[in-house]
Amino acid sequence: MFPSIFTLISEEHMRDILQTLHNTTELPIRLLGRQGEILISYGDGNSYCALLKKHVFIQNECNELHRKGGERAKALGETYIFTCHSGLNHISFPLISQDELIASILIGPFLMDKPDSTLVAGVMEAHPLSPTLALELYDGLSDIAIIPPARVNHLSRLVGHLLAPLMPDSHAALLLAQEKLRQQSRINETIQMYKEQGIPASRSYFLEKENSLLTKVRTGSVHEAKALLNDLMGYVLFSEGGTLDSVRMHALELTTLLSRVAINGGAHADSIYKLNGQFFTLMNREQSLDAICHLLQSMVEGFMDAMFIPTDKGNSHIRRALQFMAANYAQPLSMATVAESLKLSPNYFSSLFRETVGVSFREQLNRIRVEESKHLLLSTDISLTEIALAVGFPDQSCFCKTFKRIVGVTPGKYRN
Repeated sequence: MFPSIFTLISEEHMRDILQTLHNTTELPIRLLGRQGEILISYGDGNSYCALLKKHVFIQNECNELHRKGGERAKALGETYIFTCHSGLNHISFPLISQDELIASILIGPFLMDKPDSTLVAGVMEAHPLSPTLALELYDGLSDIAIIPPARVNHLSRLVGHLLAPLMPDSHAALLLAQEKLRQQSRINETIQMYKEQGIPASRSYFLEKENSLLTKVRTGSVHEAKALLNDLMGYVLFSEGGTLDSVRMHALELTTLLSRVAINGGAHADSIYKLNGQFFTLMNREQSLDAICHLLQSMVEGFMDAMFIPTDKGNSHIRRALQFMAANYAQPLSMATVAESLKLSPNYFSSLFRETVGVSFREQLNRIRVEESKHLLLSTDISLTEIALAVGFPDQSCFCKTFKRIVGVTPGKYRN
């Protein structure tokens, strides 16, 4: 049983906010319950809606539509501007607790332009109206406020800023919904790209994307890792029909791979095993594609934090250093250059780096370059000399010696 809105926000406080909003906007303001029922209302009704409720719409039809507006706002993670079945505009803002919509705030109705006969004609297409009722409806439109679209957008944003602090839990849920929508948008763009390019389903192509993701995780490139994850999930959905089981299977496989990468990257094994177990439990529990994809994103961030977590100012410097190295590995990068970018002395930076990462600056830079070279070896046919120069080694000889020392085989054998 989810709590009533008034157990989370006092009715007095809610009334004060809504009345202030009504007095400022001069628009009807209503607090709606879970089923769309009116709990608090400010602003007189209008004759247009009154006539429709009396002669046209069935009982509670408007309540159900307004409730759906709140649900849609919850899914979007922000205020939702919508047009009701009678052609009038509203703004809905959701109030959320424990990821459930417990109430919503409805602003409106209003129009964005001067009303004409087409508005009533639209209602007449769905419902038979007598000429007398049609004329009464048209006259009733004069009671409804007209707000230009640009002002409606500003009002919508203002409502979000004003109401979001009411419930921290609600605000966090809205931000989460927005983040999920952005991720799904990027995944959908990837799927569309694959369709347009006609890329066939290929295990080798999937492994190439997976290796690229693991490389970015190893080198601490958070934003690039998240982008590659979305690309990878888009490919899975594109190539395997988007079934929940296939996405979950790949997600669990990726969790195992990331666990190994994190431990090899210096994370404590105990913390990684704990994270691994938590993600496995959550992954098996999720029942929607967007929830699993978002959980994967959290998983990638979790493992990377375990490798590079800034627990103090010193580690924060090292994380920034690793990100700088990941972004500039192809350049003639020196320890002094990175230390200068952090405004640290080279000697202090060298000592701090080895203490935090476990290897020297030069060794970590070589590891980053070798990881990047693996992608080029498997995905291109360019020469070893070209690859060496592309990832920052001075020549092929240095590249091959370093690669064999770190990987255990030569670049040529790794490619074959």
